[in-house]
Amino acid sequence: MIENVRQLFQMVVDKVGDSSRVRILKGSSNSGSYPSLPGLLEAQNEEYLSLRTASADLKGIFTGMGFLLGGYGLCLFALIFLSSDVSSIDWWLLFYSILAIVLPLVWETSRPPSLPIIFNRRTQEIYYDRKGQLYHAIWEGIEAAAYEYNMVNQNTGSMPHGSLEIILQKFGEPDDRIVLSLSGGAAGRQIATLITMSEYVRRYMTVGPWFDEAGRKTDQINPFIEKTLKEGRMSFLDYERSNREYLAQERREGNGISGTAVFLWVGSYLFFPMAYGMEVVQRSDRKKIMRQWPEVVRVRLHPNGPKTRLIDIEESYLVQREKEEQQKQKELEELHERMRRTLPR
Repeated sequence: MIENVRQLFQMVVDKVGDSSRVRILKGSSNSGSYPSLPGLLEAQNEEYLSLRTASADLKGIFTGMGFLLGGYGLCLFALIFLSSDVSSIDWWLLFYSILAIVLPLVWETSRPPSLPIIFNRRTQEIYYDRKGQLYHAIWEGIEAAAYEYNMVNQNTGSMPHGSLEIILQKFGEPDDRIVLSLSGGAAGRQIATLITMSEYVRRYMTVGPWFDEAGRKTDQINPFIEKTLKEGRMSFLDYERSNREYLAQERREGNGISGTAVFLWVGSYLFFPMAYGMEVVQRSDRKKIMRQWPEVVRVRLHPNGPKTRLIDIEESYLVQREKEEQQKQKELEELHERMRRTLPR
């Protein structure tokens, strides 16, 4: 088990084979870089900053495929209905098209949402939910490992990959630890980018909730933060809508229309049902996210919540949990004893 970032650093150096491509970043020290967009930024306010995980960003893909296939099926049925007599096969087309939309939508919206990584400014903590298990770390003394490596294949050649990782411990079981990536997808990540992403989070936790592109503290939200939030919250649907602007932009420039602009413009309409389906699921998840966190986290994200850290209450939590388990075991033994006495021999 990896207990600290120093062990993680050595493990990565052994794997990468070049210590110059691995760097330890400290939460208490300025990295010397300007802050930039930290992965999938979801929310940032005076209490906390949250980063979406890769699984949350892909949530709704089955619903999106259902909207795509079902939507085209409904369009085909409408054309048949308007142009000729509808046969029994056509009604089956309608049935399966509706089924393709409804089934994945109901299934994905009923599942628990993928919770983000949360940086709590008030208590100076980090929270992460892993399959219903709460992991956390205190910001004081926090260290992160940023590293870069090259992935080579026959299609893309050599492409840089990288990751920014920290270590968290399980709440109630301090010896159970995990390595958590803060950088989202590894493809295309270079160590210089990872450092600026780390610096963004560091400025938030140490300087204040609002700062400019140079990392200087500001009294209120500014254009730099607004732009960063807008880019971080950009969904697949927003991306498809923005693709329509390329064609109009090239028309305004008057230098002709490129094949890429036409391809993106056509794709923005062809894949719109898929993007819309994913957006429906992800919006539903955002409404449920705060309710999914344990009570000990929810109260600490409230502006007037307690300022004690999870590590401060962990010992009392373990004692309380042990008492509850002993009480349950005692009740179970009493139940077995009563059953033994009442059942005929």
